[in-house]
Amino acid sequence: MIRLTHHEFNLPGLPTELDGLRAVQLSDLHRSRLTSDSVLKKAVAMALDFKPDIVFLTGDFVTVSPSDVDPCGHILAPLRAPLGVFAVLGNHDYTVSAALVTAMLEKHHIRVLVNDNIRLGNGLVVAGLEDDRYGKPDVARTLRGVKPGEPLVVLAHNPIHVEKFTTTACLMLSGHTHGGQIHLPLLTRREMRRIGAGKYRAGWYTAGKASVYVNYGLGQVGLPVRFLCRPEVSCFTFRTKP
Repeated sequence: MIRLTHHEFNLPGLPTELDGLRAVQLSDLHRSRLTSDSVLKKAVAMALDFKPDIVFLTGDFVTVSPSDVDPCGHILAPLRAPLGVFAVLGNHDYTVSAALVTAMLEKHHIRVLVNDNIRLGNGLVVAGLEDDRYGKPDVARTLRGVKPGEPLVVLAHNPIHVEKFTTTACLMLSGHTHGGQIHLPLLTRREMRRIGAGKYRAGWYTAGKASVYVNYGLGQVGLPVRFLCRPEVSCFTFRTKP
């Protein structure tokens, strides 16, 4: 049921000694009665089987109920990686409680980035942009201290934010769309407009110097069904650009 996708990406600025760095992305768990815990646990297991050096989580951990926050934490608890696990919040996390979701993630050693960045010991920079629907995304703060040419991964729940990074050579990882969840062309395009994602439904896109990968997500909202939009665990191998 869950698609495991593999991607090789030439990350700008990646030093040769980091060629082959492995990352995994999970998005839009939406822990609720509409999303089976077994699917989410399987996704975590698949992510760990990839043996990632770093893990990225791109928001919407829960949907409507604060009672789902702690159970979601128990599902995420096994996630570990040598370079760490990093996350941004999604719009549903804010409507449930950004404070509760953040506390849950931090309890399980997951670093939440809110208009902030961290430079890891190997030189990789990970940045997280706050979501636009209930937060205040600030690109200048998010990129504060980032030097031109540094290898940069930006986490942003809504992929439309890639349009704010057109002059920055980076990889953005996003979710939000569920690939449309029910993929019927006219319906899906209308849904993308409704949720503010523009043309960025799923997969790879470029905007100027920036690239974005839009994960299909794991959970459901509205209806407990997906059509032509299987849940996804996305795995990345970062390469040094020749």
